[in-house]
Amino acid sequence: MIEIENIKNKPIDSNCYVISDSDSTKCIVVDPGTENCLELMDFLLEKNLKIEFIFLTHEHFDHIWGCNYLKEKFECLIVCSEICSNHIISAKKNLSVFFNQIGFENSKADILLESVNWKLNWNHNEISFFNTPGHSNGSICFSIGNNLFTGDTMIKGLKTVTKIIGGNKNSLEESLNLIFLKCDENTIVYPGHGDVFSLKETTIQDFMS
Repeated sequence: MIEIENIKNKPIDSNCYVISDSDSTKCIVVDPGTENCLELMDFLLEKNLKIEFIFLTHEHFDHIWGCNYLKEKFECLIVCSEICSNHIISAKKNLSVFFNQIGFENSKADILLESVNWKLNWNHNEISFFNTPGHSNGSICFSIGNNLFTGDTMIKGLKTVTKIIGGNKNSLEESLNLIFLKCDENTIVYPGHGDVFSLKETTIQDFMS
């Protein structure tokens, strides 16, 4: 049975998710955006969980800041798109230098989604990934069961931001059409910021500016 825990990143209020399975002590962490990961580490210790994979929905610093720390603590593998992998190694391309004028760099991904045909099997669960540029060039979404993780491609009550480096309104519209085509209305959406919501509550136009 899949369990999903939301842990808020700091100082930017983005969402980090822990995906676990009651049959295993290994877990997946999605978008760890806190540098020292203290709250996340406390949760993992409490639940006796060890990170097997880190999934990145896109390359922006508030979703990747904890990667270096977690890679030191666990023998875990970073999974993302090739573009995202190429961008997380640059303080400019991951936007961290614009946040504090110092920035940081991550190592490249261990697994590129292109190399595994956009699918992974984990604890007898098939995880399907979608290439969804628009908010950024390296953006992806992925589904496990009827749970969809969207990063900043879809955030409840907000128009998706495209007026940043790598953003593109036309690409976003194509990506949203793909999501609504592949996912049914009962899909539960876990966004990069804000609250979880059901896909049936929304339309493509809710995210288009």
